[in-house]
Amino acid sequence: MLTNFIKILLLSITLISYASITKAKDTIKIAIIEPMSGPLASVGLDFIEGLEFHAERINEAGGVLGGRHIEIVPYDNAMVAEKTIQQLRKVIDQDIRYVTQGVGSNHALNIIKTLQKHNKRNPGKEVMFLNHSAVTTSFTNELCNFYHFRFDANVDMKVAALVAQMAKDPSIKKVYLLNQNYAYGQSFQKAARKFLAERAPNIEIVGDELIVPFGKILDFNPYVAKITSSGADTVLTGNWGPDAARLIKASANSQLKVQFYTIYAGIPATINSMGKKVTTFNKVVQVTESHENDASHPEWLKEIDAEYFKFSNKSPYVDRQRFMLEMFVKAVEKAESTDPTAVGFALEGMTGRGAHGEIYMRAKDHQIHFDMVLSHVSTDVEKTFIYNNEDFGMAYVTDGWVSKEDLTLPTTCKMKRPKI
Repeated sequence: MLTNFIKILLLSITLISYASITKAKDTIKIAIIEPMSGPLASVGLDFIEGLEFHAERINEAGGVLGGRHIEIVPYDNAMVAEKTIQQLRKVIDQDIRYVTQGVGSNHALNIIKTLQKHNKRNPGKEVMFLNHSAVTTSFTNELCNFYHFRFDANVDMKVAALVAQMAKDPSIKKVYLLNQNYAYGQSFQKAARKFLAERAPNIEIVGDELIVPFGKILDFNPYVAKITSSGADTVLTGNWGPDAARLIKASANSQLKVQFYTIYAGIPATINSMGKKVTTFNKVVQVTESHENDASHPEWLKEIDAEYFKFSNKSPYVDRQRFMLEMFVKAVEKAESTDPTAVGFALEGMTGRGAHGEIYMRAKDHQIHFDMVLSHVSTDVEKTFIYNNEDFGMAYVTDGWVSKEDLTLPTTCKMKRPKI
């Protein structure tokens, strides 16, 4: 009797183990490398949570290729460049064929360069980089690579959108450029000079400087003094995180009344850090792919936003992780394979649904294209932004849209595609 019990127990353990192995084998793993510790942990954790939410929606809808689930595997880089490479090597060693990242273009650059070497040396074991937010323009220009797809607009596209909106405002006459001195900030500076000259020639650049890279400056008062003496009415800046918050807070504290045209000053952690007083004293404009209060926000996306709020107790801020995973699933289904090479060819030229019309992945350089909305932070909103059940008492108001056709820019990409 005891012997039979032991046999049954051993058989049960074997079946459970086999089921676990089968399940693990059947999942399509996507590694995400972001800061989960350190000063930018909240940004990284928000992205991880967003990706897990959208993966769960896909899994609940039946998964991919007849039922295979997507599994999100987080890795902490603590916003340290060397750790990003260490974590990527773990991803490769564990035979995970897809990796995503977005917080910090210097980290994305490490991933691009490391995978380029790995994929060249290991045919048949290629790893694809699904870039959700790292926007340095060169990644889809001279550094373009078949196994890198960017699902966010690049710096040039975002700056072109900002300048297009600035050109519509007759009160903007003098602009001060202030950016971080690394690849992303330099890319922003170059784009700002180019598009101001081309699309808003009546606006004068009265200041232009690069500051110490990310997060090193605690006192922005000397920069505020320079902006004041320049006579600028607008600051065009790629600053993000603490550099954006400290700059805008220092301006408000000094009673400097200027507009801020930005890419990332609207990030939830940043506007929460600044507070209502600061964001209403100075007009803070951002460029994104959508926001909840826009009049054209589609009903189907409102439903997804509501689901996300139930999942996270947070208002949605970005939409690109949704369409990144939706297009990834569509490509896997089209390729009838999870092999990155086959999926890569399927992604080229693919279209998807955006908040404001169709989006598409340009085959030439693997750069996504979509309409972009300009909005400013305001307390006069229908729906305030909520973050971890805390009501910010403010959110975003639409200033205008720029069509993807106006943001379709030339590329210098000369991509080498794998042979199939």
